[in-house]
Amino acid sequence: MDKRGFHDYEEEFEEMVGSLSDVIQELSDPIAIATLLYTIAEERKSTNLVIKGIDSKFDFIKEKIGKFELLIEKLERISKQLEEISKKLDKQTAIKNVEGEIKTQRQIQQFYLSERDIEILEYVKAKGLVCAEDIQKKFQYKGKNAASARLSRLFQSNLLEKEYRGRKVYYKLKNPQMTSNLLPD
Repeated sequence: MDKRGFHDYEEEFEEMVGSLSDVIQELSDPIAIATLLYTIAEERKSTNLVIKGIDSKFDFIKEKIGKFELLIEKLERISKQLEEISKKLDKQTAIKNVEGEIKTQRQIQQFYLSERDIEILEYVKAKGLVCAEDIQKKFQYKGKNAASARLSRLFQSNLLEKEYRGRKVYYKLKNPQMTSNLLPD
């Protein structure tokens, strides 16, 4: 605080206290003086109560902040433990796919085959080479689009290979050994 601001407060305090002390000196009545002192004491008590209330609220807030800090520390430890467990599980459940890439159990679960897809793969395994029309007839699809979409999805999943013969697209198992592991015996 600069000196000028301090002097302003000092002057204001002197005016208040100075005028008060002048009034007290002018008062010769001890009862008036006692009344003034009692009023000052009561004001001080109420001020102290307000300060105690504020102080207790700060203590309450500090206590809550301490609890939150403990919770945050515990959550961070739990998060680290979960990450470690997840990494261990991913390592334990790693499986090689057709190309030899490592895939975790989660990635394999995303590669879910429906019953119909399994039936189509079994049919392709039995026939060796099929087109969308063959699948349409065998599984009684109304149009070629549904059969073609199924075959295309299995191709994109790396289970089938495409073979073009004229205008027709034929599909065969990409890796019969790997695919047979997916199919029931």
